Amino acid sequence: MRTVANRDSSEKIGLRPLLIYAQAQTGLNLCVTLIGLHLLYFYTDRRGLSPSLAGLAFFLALVLDATTDPLVGNISDRARFKSGRRRPFFFAAIPMAVCYYLLLSPPAALRAGLFVWFVGFYFLMLTTRKIYETAYSALMPELTLDYDERTRLSTFRMLLGTVGDISGALLPFAASYLFARGTDFKITGAFCGLVVAGGAMVAYAGLRERPEFSMLAHARLWESIKSMAGNRPFVILLIATTLAVMAINVPTVLIRFLAKYWYHDENAAARWLIAYFAGSVVSYPFWLRITLRIEKKPAFVVAIVCNAIGSLLFMLMTPHTVWGLYLLMAFTGFSAIGIWVTQYSAAADVIEWDEERTGRRQEGAYGGITSMSIKLAVAVSMLLAGPVLSWVGYTPGASISPHAGENLRAVFALAPASIYLMSALVFSRYPITRESHRAMRDRLAARSA
Repeated sequence: MRTVANRDSSEKIGLRPLLIYAQAQTGLNLCVTLIGLHLLYFYTDRRGLSPSLAGLAFFLALVLDATTDPLVGNISDRARFKSGRRRPFFFAAIPMAVCYYLLLSPPAALRAGLFVWFVGFYFLMLTTRKIYETAYSALMPELTLDYDERTRLSTFRMLLGTVGDISGALLPFAASYLFARGTDFKITGAFCGLVVAGGAMVAYAGLRERPEFSMLAHARLWESIKSMAGNRPFVILLIATTLAVMAINVPTVLIRFLAKYWYHDENAAARWLIAYFAGSVVSYPFWLRITLRIEKKPAFVVAIVCNAIGSLLFMLMTPHTVWGLYLLMAFTGFSAIGIWVTQYSAAADVIEWDEERTGRRQEGAYGGITSMSIKLAVAVSMLLAGPVLSWVGYTPGASISPHAGENLRAVFALAPASIYLMSALVFSRYPITRESHRAMRDRLAARSA
């Protein structure tokens, strides 16, 4: 049974392919951050859909889409194209861009069918995105087999992804200032579609795949699922990542509501996000160095605990602690990057754990299961967001009581803090280290010799 595992200087990634791969994350993050921060607000405050129906729309689209994620990953693993088994799927970014524009452009006269429009185009956008993103993510472990090079690659990927995060967070505010109400989100949707599709085409043209990976044995879907269930490091990473996503999604969804109804300044959300991303941008050298120095498990746990502390500190804030809020947002942004730098890098390492036991490389299948789990986490948090907003006293377009505003702040702070701590506890059991990963690669190399 043939395996692939080499330890030599060829595993170092040049700057050009590194940047070509990483730049595609800009468009992906642009689209997902804009949806996470603004779509619930758009369909409730702007279009008048009830928060419970909007939360249900998120839930239905995400759950329906998530059910096919493992299948799409398995198809990517088993694909055989002249140009590779991953890159041809990048063309799915084009229909994704079209669906993204339509999601943010419901007809002005649409009332009774608004819920159906929301669910339909959100589902189609997610499905086409999945086809592209699963193959894109599966390509990363194949670009280098080196433990530390993967940390470097994930750092650059997250750095350029943060450019997309910043754009997705602030673009609707800029569009609302520059364009008439009603056209601002349409223009935003068109811009996002062009960026994500353009990034995919640059990656398709500029990257090359390793042909030897396509020659390895590949499993059917059920065999892949069984091998993933038996991959202990992957299961630990999956649970910890899913919990972290749930924790991150709570304040992401609520920040615009918090600014408007607790802080009583809707534009404060934009300023908070600027502080958050300022903290994110300056954090990359720190998280790269600390991850290389103390390894991935301790770095992930440190990042998670810092995020939990940041969430709890929000309970000490008031609308009058202006600079305290800015500093806290910057600290939260600084801490959040540590989660994703280590997560992306660790997600590549679990592939060799599986390869040693099965003789197969199943990056697509692992990416599909991870994507499904993340979507289900977001779906549950979005399903709960609508009823929680109704519970605290929110009505679209109407003011709420000071007590309801304090309840909103408590949910914003306490819910993510508790979930972060659960994630840290789970990941503390992660077993792969630098030395154990090198030993795995040595055994794989000896087997193939």
